[in-house]
Amino acid sequence: MPNEMKDAQQQNAEAESARPTRRETVVAQQAPAATEVSMPGTMTAIAESADETEAAQPVPSTARRFPLHRVRNALRITVLALFLVDCARLIILFYANQGALGFDFGRPQLTAGLSPLGGLCDLFMLFKLGMVDPVLPASMTIIILGIVLSLLLKRSFCGWMCPIGTIFDGFGFIGRKIFHGIHIAPRVDEWLRMIKVIIGAIILILVAVPIPAWIIYQFWIGPYWAVSDMAVLLVFLRPGVVIAVVALVVLGSSLLLNRNVWCEYLCPLGGIYGIVSLASPVTVKRDACACIDCGACTKACPMHIDVAHAEKALRNTECNGCMECVAACPKKDALQARLFRKKRIPLAAFPIAVIAIWLIVWVVALATGAWFGVASSSWISYALSTLV
Repeated sequence: MPNEMKDAQQQNAEAESARPTRRETVVAQQAPAATEVSMPGTMTAIAESADETEAAQPVPSTARRFPLHRVRNALRITVLALFLVDCARLIILFYANQGALGFDFGRPQLTAGLSPLGGLCDLFMLFKLGMVDPVLPASMTIIILGIVLSLLLKRSFCGWMCPIGTIFDGFGFIGRKIFHGIHIAPRVDEWLRMIKVIIGAIILILVAVPIPAWIIYQFWIGPYWAVSDMAVLLVFLRPGVVIAVVALVVLGSSLLLNRNVWCEYLCPLGGIYGIVSLASPVTVKRDACACIDCGACTKACPMHIDVAHAEKALRNTECNGCMECVAACPKKDALQARLFRKKRIPLAAFPIAVIAIWLIVWVVALATGAWFGVASSSWISYALSTLV
C-alpha cells in the first residue's frame, strides 16, 4: 500500500512537470498571432524595397537606341571638312593670283560664312529693296539658313552645322583631357552670356537703321566685297598683335575653362540666333515625376544649361538644339523633345530635319541666284590684289 501511494505521487509529479506554465501558455498563444502579423509586414517591406530598386534602376529610353551623339559629330565633322576644303581653295586662289602658284580651283562659296556682317547687310537689302548681292550672295544664304533653322529647330545651326563652333568645341574637349577646369559662378556666367546678345543687337541696329541702302550698294560694286571672306581669313593667317592676343585669350580660356568660350560668350550670330529660337515650336520637356535626378542631362549639355532642374518646357536662348540632354537621359519619358509642348519628337528626326532644311535652302538659293556670284575671274583677281 505505501508503495502504491508512492507510485501515484510520482506519476502526479511527472504530470505536473510536463504541464506548461501560465507564462509558456501565454507565449505559445501569442506566437502564432505575432507570426501572422509580422509576415505581411515583412512582405510589404520586401515589396517596397523592390519598388525602390526598380525605380532607382534606369529604364532604357528610346533615346538610347538612336546614336544621336555619333550622328551629330559625323554631321559636324563633315561640314567642318567641307569648310576647311573651301578655305584651302580660297588660300590657293589668293596665292595663285600673287603668282606663287600656277593653278587654282575657282571661287569657293562656303567661306562666305566668314563674312557674316556682309551677309546681314545683304539680307537687309533683300528685305528693303528685293535685291540680291551679285558678288558674294552665299554669305546671305548661310545667314538665312541659320535663321530658318533657329526658327524651326532652335539654334540647331550652332549645334549641328557651324564649323567654327566645332573647332572651339574641340578646344574645350582637349581642355577637359588636360585640365580640371575652372568653375565660373552662375551669376558671372549669366552676365558673360549677355555679351554676345548685346553685340548681336548692336550689329542688327547698325545694319538696319543708320546704314542707307545706297552705301551697301556701293560696297557691292567695290573690290573689297568680292573677297571679304578672304580678307577675314588673311586676318587670322597673318594676324597683328591685337588679333593674336585676342585669339590666344579665347583659345586659352576654352582650354582652361573646359568649354566653348566663343560660342557661349562672344559669338554675335549665336546671340541673334538665340533670340530667334525663342519662337521655335520645339522645346525640351522634363517630367519631374519620372526624373530620377541623376543629372546626366545637365552633364551632357555642351552649353552648360541646368536641364536637370528645369521646371517647365526649356526655352533658353542658349539651347543649341543638339538634343544631347535627351539622348543622355537614362529614364524613359523623363526628358523629351516636344513639338508645341505636346507631340513627342523622335531623336532620329533631328538630323534628318537639319539636313532637309539645309538642302531646301541651298536648292532655293541655287534656283534664285543666291549662291554663286557673277563676278568675273579678272574682277576677283583685281579684288585679291587690293588685299596685299
